[in-house]
Amino acid sequence: MDLFSGTYIFAVLLACVVFQSGAQEKNYTVREEMPENILIGDLLKDLNLSLIPDKSLTSPLQFKLVYKTGDVPLIRIQEGTGEIYTTDSRIDREKLCTGIFVDYHCFYEVEVAVLPDEIFRLVKIRFLIEDINDNAPLFPATVINISIPENSALNSRYALPTAIDPDIGINGVQNYQLIKIFCVYPE
Repeated sequence: MDLFSGTYIFAVLLACVVFQSGAQEKNYTVREEMPENILIGDLLKDLNLSLIPDKSLTSPLQFKLVYKTGDVPLIRIQEGTGEIYTTDSRIDREKLCTGIFVDYHCFYEVEVAVLPDEIFRLVKIRFLIEDINDNAPLFPATVINISIPENSALNSRYALPTAIDPDIGINGVQNYQLIKIFCVYPE
């Protein structure tokens, strides 16, 4: 065995060890409703792929977003650098995770293929979608009529319907109150 083939085998083994020890899943956090072309992350750095020797690869590293035909990707990846950006399709947490009010966690998941074939890897990327206060609370009806008898005791309390807010946590409904409105009836 000559020196070149021994060096090549060592480089390939080193690449395999680096890839096997790297993460198969990567997590990021992104706020909903971010504008287009905002940098979210850098897979090349975040997965330590820059440690792989380029000389042992038949072609340069490439990152390919894997998604179903017809799906509108909410993120895009620079194929040559692995940088992850937002797209013009805004991330709407309430639309993406409809009905999730109790559990604050909303995730968007994609897979990225890392090429060439010598180091092929499929990386699962999870984006935790942070809520922003982008929805107004709503009552079931725009007008709420309450009939209060004349002989009611002072400081009586009456139940009101609950306001619904698709936003969660600190961005959701915290409290609300009634304001006095005086009605003047014609005589």
